[in-house]
Amino acid sequence: MFDKQLIATPSESLAQVEPTPALTDADRALQLYELHEGYGQWKVIFPGTVVLSARVAEIYGLGPDSPVPLQDLVKLYVAEDRGKLLTLIAQALQDRRGFRCRLRIERRDGGVRMIESIADLRVRDGRVIELFGASRDVTAEMERELQVQGRLKLVQDLVGDMPAPIAVLDDRLRVLDCSLYWLKAHRFVERREVIGKTIGQLFPETPPEQIAEYEAALRGQTVKTRRSFASPTSGAATQFATVLTPWYVADRKVGGITVVVGWSEIATTKRAAPAAAPVEDFDGSLLDMLKNVS
Repeated sequence: MFDKQLIATPSESLAQVEPTPALTDADRALQLYELHEGYGQWKVIFPGTVVLSARVAEIYGLGPDSPVPLQDLVKLYVAEDRGKLLTLIAQALQDRRGFRCRLRIERRDGGVRMIESIADLRVRDGRVIELFGASRDVTAEMERELQVQGRLKLVQDLVGDMPAPIAVLDDRLRVLDCSLYWLKAHRFVERREVIGKTIGQLFPETPPEQIAEYEAALRGQTVKTRRSFASPTSGAATQFATVLTPWYVADRKVGGITVVVGWSEIATTKRAAPAAAPVEDFDGSLLDMLKNVS
């Protein structure tokens, strides 16, 4: 779980940078940040002792009584993530860099948690004397992110497999996703030909009236119109019902447009069976009927 949400990246260190004057008491500002953002402090005193604040000790499922050996803290991380953590620490010491990571721990109660940490160095006389930082539990945030990603994937699958020309555009009229039928209706073959491109890039000769319809939809209007497509049965340009519907982000701002074309109108039409040829000289007798049976 969370394997696609892991982060392990180095960052610039402030160890050699003169701190700017604080506007207020630095400790109070840090406490405020910890209170509202959920971070707790920790530091590694070399060669390998970790001192944890009460908040961080709680996050890791440890008691706040005494320092913890670094190797014991590393063992709390799931096996796949330990190497990432140790590599970040080694790079920080070697290159005088900080780091940020989002890695998984397995607490002693068996619970797996996603922990986000930011870290930097303290240097004295050219020697690293301390690795310090802050950590917080972001498990709930990552679970919500996975839920959103899952819903987005569901919508993408539904759009892609829909048996009608459907395209989802953002507020800059870039194609976010589309169905295979939309590709077919516009004479494209693969999604990679259109994803990320604007309507203007895909269709440079878009008529002004259609541009006006897009603009109206971006203002929050549902636009019902007719657009010309080549019929798959006759090949002739034919007008089909098209609906442009705005979709919204959380603050009710228009996030983009969904375009749906009434593809059912151009489904292959079965030709009516030819009328039976009239039987000549039929007087209604059974023998006359049998004359026409082959």
